[in-house]
Amino acid sequence: MNQFAVVTDSAADIPQALAEKLGIHVVPLHVVIAGTDYRDGVDITTPELLRKMDGAEALPVTSQPTPADFLEVYKALFEQGYTQILSIHLARALSATIESARAIAGQVPDGLRLEVVDSCTATVAQGAMAMEAAVIANRGGSLDEALERVRAIQKSYHIYFSPDTLENLVKGGRATKAQGFATTLLNIKLVIGLLEDGSIEVEKKAKGAKGAISFMAKEVAADAAAHGELIYYVLHTDQRERAYKIAEQLKEAGAPVRELTESTIGPVIATHVGKGAIGIFTMPAVLHSPELDDIATYLTPTF
Repeated sequence: MNQFAVVTDSAADIPQALAEKLGIHVVPLHVVIAGTDYRDGVDITTPELLRKMDGAEALPVTSQPTPADFLEVYKALFEQGYTQILSIHLARALSATIESARAIAGQVPDGLRLEVVDSCTATVAQGAMAMEAAVIANRGGSLDEALERVRAIQKSYHIYFSPDTLENLVKGGRATKAQGFATTLLNIKLVIGLLEDGSIEVEKKAKGAKGAISFMAKEVAADAAAHGELIYYVLHTDQRERAYKIAEQLKEAGAPVRELTESTIGPVIATHVGKGAIGIFTMPAVLHSPELDDIATYLTPTF
């Protein structure tokens, strides 16, 4: 048995088959659409979410797992023989999910070491941390070694999004109506990044999709030139052609980067960024485990 178990939540956007392969235990968030509650990644996929949003009068509502959901998972792992758990979660700045995990810290069985970590990020960046930790666990490594890897990724990754429209972010209270109106009227595309605590920040107000793509590609190329080879994922919600233009520009620039996979933005995050969003996630190649070279088989979207 591994020295420790890895737990995360569904905002990490790790498909069930990949989580099972790596031994990652995923606690789902929830998406409520027209009064129906769906478990993220279990009862609903991103393509299904986008179709349902097209016909919905109101923006879907997302909610975190309950403390009881986490306690059930932790106790089950302890009963299986695990005495150490690394639990990695969606940024506190974006959701109270991690507070549900922390709320039951005093209720876990005696003899269980539980480390609850704020990833300070979301989607595949959070997922990469959980997957790297799981690889270390599967190699027989220690929880402390995994914590060190997670913290190294936290300090060095980058993730950028460019929503096709700000409609969902406005409805969800993460952008103002004035910003939404201006971007629609002037064809301005915002490029959004994450700060150190996981909160969102507008990195660039670009003219059209081409401007947003050019900015993201230039930022990634500059980071690779300054700090060494990067691996990257391209991200999108049903916008593969546009997302891959980022990769094309990186190739043209001759940047020291390597594409690992194409990935969909999962239902919870897609609720906020909407249909047609594109993005890129990067991390130093030296922090990437070769055991994860085949994840494109699991992550490539089915749009």
